[in-house]
Amino acid sequence: MSTALRRTAAVIVLLAGAALGFWIVFGSPHDWTGGMRLLKLGLGLTSLAMISASAWLMFPGSPDDDDDDDTSTPPITGPLDAL
Repeated sequence: MSTALRRTAAVIVLLAGAALGFWIVFGSPHDWTGGMRLLKLGLGLTSLAMISASAWLMFPGSPDDDDDDDTSTPPITGPLDAL
C-alpha cells in the first residue's frame, strides 16, 4: 500500500473514531438505559479501537522499515567521548 493512501486512510479513520467518541460523550446516548448501556460501551470501545488503528495505519512499524540493524558504519564520536 502506498504511503499517501495509507496516511489518507489513517486520517479518515481517526476523524471517524473521534466523531464517534464525541457523539458518545456529548450526544444522544445519555438517556440510554438497560441493555442499551452495553451498546454505548461497545461503541466507546469501537471509537478507541478506531483511533488506535489510525495510529497503526499512520506508523506501521514493520520490521522491513527498520534501518537500525546496519552496523557497518562506525558510531559518531563527539567531544565528550573517552579516548
